[in-house]
Amino acid sequence: FGTGAKENDKDAPFTKQLLRSQVPDAVSLAEQGGGEVIFSRLAPRTHIKAHCGPTNLRWTAHLGLVIPDSGSDCQIRVRDKWYSWSAGKITLFDDSYEHEVRNDTDETRVVLLMRVWHPELLKVQRGFFLSEACARKEEEVEKRFHPPR
Repeated sequence: FGTGAKENDKDAPFTKQLLRSQVPDAVSLAEQGGGEVIFSRLAPRTHIKAHCGPTNLRWTAHLGLVIPDSGSDCQIRVRDKWYSWSAGKITLFDDSYEHEVRNDTDETRVVLLMRVWHPELLKVQRGFFLSEACARKEEEVEKRFHPPR
């Protein structure tokens, strides 16, 4: 669901149905353009450099699916603390804080990555703040591809 997703249920139909019933807020956030629900595969010996999410309207959840045996060699850093994934467990964090990911093993790491609404954001506020964030994103893209003269 979300950015780059196909508009049909032919890919992972059971998983999509399960997500719609169990985490409908994550699915709706993705369908409204505020995030995604994806299988995130991290190849062996990979480092995703430090970065920050574009907004604190959402948090990120990683459900560990395939986790290398050496947990200390496959981790995520959020702010100044390192975390390891566990199969079947969720790692939840605010991705507006600086974070990076390392897989220094010879194995692939796979998580189900879901964006979920920030827990302190009231349901009645979601639409307004999401439309504001999307508008800012569009302005930034416009400036990037059509800078002022």
